[in-house]
Amino acid sequence: MRKSGIDNADRKRFSYKDARSLNAELLTGQTGVRITGVSVSEMSDQQVTELKTLISEYCVAVLPSQPLLPEDQLSFVGRLDPITFTPGEQRHPQWPNLNVVSLSSTSTLPPINGFHTDTSFVRQPPSYTTLSPKKISSHGGDTVFVNQYMAYEALSPVMQGMLTGLRFRHNAAQLKHLDEAPSEPVWHPAVRTHPITGRKAIYITQPKRCSEVEGMKPKESKHLLEFLYAHCQHIYSMYRHRWKPDDFVIWDNRCSMHTGVFDHGDEERVMHRVMCQGEAPYES
Repeated sequence: MRKSGIDNADRKRFSYKDARSLNAELLTGQTGVRITGVSVSEMSDQQVTELKTLISEYCVAVLPSQPLLPEDQLSFVGRLDPITFTPGEQRHPQWPNLNVVSLSSTSTLPPINGFHTDTSFVRQPPSYTTLSPKKISSHGGDTVFVNQYMAYEALSPVMQGMLTGLRFRHNAAQLKHLDEAPSEPVWHPAVRTHPITGRKAIYITQPKRCSEVEGMKPKESKHLLEFLYAHCQHIYSMYRHRWKPDDFVIWDNRCSMHTGVFDHGDEERVMHRVMCQGEAPYES
């Protein structure tokens, strides 16, 4: 679904300083904002709209001091976009649109996760993902986010031109119930246009879920995907979040990737995850 009306070249970038109904501060150079002084359960429609704009511009927002019950999280997330759920993941028995993410590592080598965007193997992948911590480790267990606008903008004009019109194959993998996920892959544009900001971002995910470039030979495809996946992980475009009790974190899958850091040993880390359905990715 395309949202037009403002030419991308004529759009004015929305700055956290432009926020009028929310108190926002920048967390890194261009990735991440912190929103304080407001309860998500009491946000006005204007504040929700401004919050969506901030998240979509800076990829991730941190809202501290938000002690949310499952019904509170579900109610608020439904105001961002329609709620969706990742097929193949474990549903909460009482709240079927809520996913309990429980992670721990008891081995000396942590599990391999890798930077990814959520649920890219469906026709309309999630727009926003939210996490509310229920149990955090005494050390480690951070979540790292990386800005995909910056990844696209750092490419040469020649590479940007080469990616125009290309599509990547996305397929389901690494799920608790893989048999419940779509068996057929989907093809999404290599570069997608964000419907709120009008900016372009590289749309790629971890190799097991993004495995082919349409129209290329296997070696060509492999090398391009490997290059882009590595290129999308520059430290200068990252924000690393250290979890505190009652943090509420929201990120935009259309312009970011993220990964959990498995350095908390056998301490359990439990999160409640709720996501929104986005539009089918497009490039304009």
